[in-house]
Amino acid sequence: MSCFTEGFKHLHLFSQQNGQQSLYENQIGAIGSALAHFSTRKEPALITMPTGTGKTAVMILLSYALRASKVLVITPSQLVREQIANQFRYPKLLIEKEVIPDGDILPRVYEITKEINDPNEWQEILSNYDVIVAIPGTLNKDPNLKNNINIDAFDIVFIDEAHHSRAKSWTNILEILSSAKQILLTATPFRRDKKDIKARLIYNYSLKQAYEDKLFSKINFIPVNTNLFSNQEDKNIAIAKKAEEIYQNRSHSDHKIIIRTDRKTDAVDLLKIYTDNTKLSLEVIHSKLTQKTIKKSIKKLTDGEIDGIICVDMMGEGYDFPALKIAAVHIPHKSLAITLQFVGRISRTNIVSGEVATVIAGEHEFKIEAHQLYKRDTKDWSIILPDLHKAKIQKTEDEQEFFDSFEDLTEPESFIQLETDEPITLDDDDLKPFFHTKLYNIYPSIYTPVIGGSLDEDNAIDLHATIDFSGTDALKNPIIRHHHVSDTHDVAIYVVSELKKPAWYIGNDNLSDVKNELFVIYFDKDNSILFICASIKDNELYEHIATQYLSKNVVHETVPLPLLKRAMAGWLFPKMFNLGMKSRKVKGNSESYKQLLGSLAQKGLLPSDKYTYTRGHSFGGAYDTILKRDVLLGISTSSKVWSLEDNKIKDLVEWCQNIARKVGDPEMDKLESPLSELDSGKLINSFPLNKIFFADWDASQYHKLTKIVFLDLDDEAVNSALICSCSISIHSQAANEVVLLINKGDIKSKIIYRIKPKIDFVYAEDTDHKIAISTGSTFGNTTNFLSLLNGNPINLFYEDLSKQVGRVLFEFNSDNLKSILPEQIIAHSWPLTVNINKEFFTDDDLTANATNNDQRISIHDYIIELAKVEFDAVFYDHGSLEIADVIGLRKDRIQFYHCKKQTGDTPSCNVDDIYEVCGQAVKSVHWAHRKLLIKQIYERAEQNDSHNKIKKGTLQQIKDILDSFDNPIVPVEITVVQPGLKTINLSGQQKPAFERIKILLSGAESFLKDVSSCKLSVICS
Repeated sequence: MSCFTEGFKHLHLFSQQNGQQSLYENQIGAIGSALAHFSTRKEPALITMPTGTGKTAVMILLSYALRASKVLVITPSQLVREQIANQFRYPKLLIEKEVIPDGDILPRVYEITKEINDPNEWQEILSNYDVIVAIPGTLNKDPNLKNNINIDAFDIVFIDEAHHSRAKSWTNILEILSSAKQILLTATPFRRDKKDIKARLIYNYSLKQAYEDKLFSKINFIPVNTNLFSNQEDKNIAIAKKAEEIYQNRSHSDHKIIIRTDRKTDAVDLLKIYTDNTKLSLEVIHSKLTQKTIKKSIKKLTDGEIDGIICVDMMGEGYDFPALKIAAVHIPHKSLAITLQFVGRISRTNIVSGEVATVIAGEHEFKIEAHQLYKRDTKDWSIILPDLHKAKIQKTEDEQEFFDSFEDLTEPESFIQLETDEPITLDDDDLKPFFHTKLYNIYPSIYTPVIGGSLDEDNAIDLHATIDFSGTDALKNPIIRHHHVSDTHDVAIYVVSELKKPAWYIGNDNLSDVKNELFVIYFDKDNSILFICASIKDNELYEHIATQYLSKNVVHETVPLPLLKRAMAGWLFPKMFNLGMKSRKVKGNSESYKQLLGSLAQKGLLPSDKYTYTRGHSFGGAYDTILKRDVLLGISTSSKVWSLEDNKIKDLVEWCQNIARKVGDPEMDKLESPLSELDSGKLINSFPLNKIFFADWDASQYHKLTKIVFLDLDDEAVNSALICSCSISIHSQAANEVVLLINKGDIKSKIIYRIKPKIDFVYAEDTDHKIAISTGSTFGNTTNFLSLLNGNPINLFYEDLSKQVGRVLFEFNSDNLKSILPEQIIAHSWPLTVNINKEFFTDDDLTANATNNDQRISIHDYIIELAKVEFDAVFYDHGSLEIADVIGLRKDRIQFYHCKKQTGDTPSCNVDDIYEVCGQAVKSVHWAHRKLLIKQIYERAEQNDSHNKIKKGTLQQIKDILDSFDNPIVPVEITVVQPGLKTINLSGQQKPAFERIKILLSGAESFLKDVSSCKLSVICS
């Protein structure tokens, strides 16, 4: 029977002397917590108690209370190793207080002071001793430690100063002895590298409690005004003289001084400074000195032969010497953990007049983890430090509660098909996602987003749903290897693996990599926002995941920029490092998205940018007056939010909660926010009453060059084309929906566009054709095309040139909007030789003309002849993806002609006659770019073998003309040709109709000037 098992019968935890309890309350609490923990759990236990509150006694008593057979104690240093070994051999205070008796039940203790490689020697030690005390460095010198000691050699392992336990030298020992009860003790359960102690926090005795229980003394901070001195030596002399003054006036003669620096050479220099400038008798202690020398210095200190010691990160951790009550700090610690360890050395109260400790340092040099420890109104550290300590411990406790709430939903057969594959075991608190999320608003299916509605938050999202990660190009054959869900915190965690062949290998599957991806999904019930954080940043995958979490009665929608920008509301002194702006032009080109970079990117905004661009992505930092902290944040128009941080999942969730809190609060719209001068649009819940001027594909479609296929009612392909070469027209318009016609030639598909309760494109019941996305020689189902439109909605332009993208309306309000000038509307006398009812002649038209001897020319032919007179080169571009019908070029001007035939026998003021052609004119502003125009003309010319598109000049002449412009944005005059528009002798309803047409043309003119300095003119009748 071991001494601890035998001694258990004689253990008196609640013994009293003179009516007072022998043990501290925290010691009894720690012991009770450990007994309770190991009665139901096997995981390592963490006990946190401030320095000087009896951790060593807790280790000794737990050895008895748990009836240990063999105990291993790991300590951080040789000094502490010797102290703990001696206390285990003879726990004088515990015996005197009659907690344990003297005699045979005391353990036999072996202190390992040298490397042990012989298994027989290990066996002899284990046979003859009950307690082994060692430092990690000595144990790890044995390369065969795992084989030399049995895994069951110890049934209890104590780790003193447990914040070291994540160091490799410590973890190696803990892994070898994983079957033992592992008990970790520390005053500071946090590390400067932010790695967690891998143990369950079972007991926390706070610094504040220790102070209130008089186990931790008051700490006076004595500042020295070192700002008066320019060099370090003078600063050190000032601190040394103040230290001598305090020491000479100490409250008891037994009190000693400890002087701290961070380098051995500095310690030697300090000894000379103190010797030359004070009468203090000191000796230096550091790790390079022999144990014999160190012990000799400590004995002198104990015997009163010297006044104190100069240490280099020595005696600040674990070493027990209560007489140290004064500290002079020449180089402060930067870590709260180490500072608390150090201060704990001088804060013990188990000495005469030990109620007050003193720290001397430079006035403003003691700053720990952004906390300034010197304040003129608070020099008592026993008030400041406990609060800092409590906040750190509370974070540990909160994290433990957070991760305890997760339920393991991983399927047991989650294997990658590899011979070496085994089930993976992951701790959720070891996962550190990058803070980048996609946001979705969750609405009831009958919800009106702008007005509001009722949502059953508890049933809106089913976080227990097992997500099918296949179905997109991002993951082909995924395996879910880790799936945890917390109902308490509304979080789901996935680790998904996939075998992938390297891109450079085309053989069989023998050469494959395992790719692991992390997904964290959080649903903020208070604001009905779903966050998806994924290591794969793919919009299709985000959508695929979000859809699977929705209950039947809800819909989802990305968070539009007018709401998302609330995340930056209330920012004080913002600094934007990266911002983007979307051109108001209808299509994208090299100028369609402008980025500004730098430490103050917002300073690069031009006054004209608010007319030319709308707000895009933005990334910057500021002090957030709502969150009361410094923040670094980025947002994008694609409903993404990010920060340059990777941290624990609990921190990610708290970050998401702060974003949701602001994004979901309409009051944020009343606060100042950066980039307010750029238009981010406004949310709408129905289509505006203004008539739609024209519709155009989203700018992204012009870059992707997606090919689509028109299918008839039998799902047979009848036509195919690039999506951007297909025209869009408005069939009908109402407040709740817009019916669009998408056509290529004579083939049309009718699609209904709604924005309530969410952005939704559906095929009309009476459509003759549906559309599929082509992928090589095959094409997908027709719903994929609708999904593409839902993600990148068709842009609608209204009569006032306002632009609608999804549920966001960008109003066009030019400050210099003026009526189009009379001279810009040219009343042209059309010759009788022009057939103004024909824009161009088809083959059938030419046959009919020959039959009828009709020698009139078309509008296009007539404009070509006019252009030949005025320009050096003329290009005829009528057709799909046209720049304009006719392009005239000379070295001082480019002219685009957009032609439309007259409807009816006589000119009138039919607004519909001007709508389509005016829309084409506005859209053509995209081509007012030198390089883009050259490229497009060359491509269009090459498509025609005879080059008959060139009506005057050559391709080289056209290129030379365009190259002659220095500015990449070329001066273009866009001319609308509409012989059906009447401008004189107006009667009846023609007058108000003409005024409406002028407003339309004025808006187009202002739009063209603002976005590209293009001019507008009209040739009419």
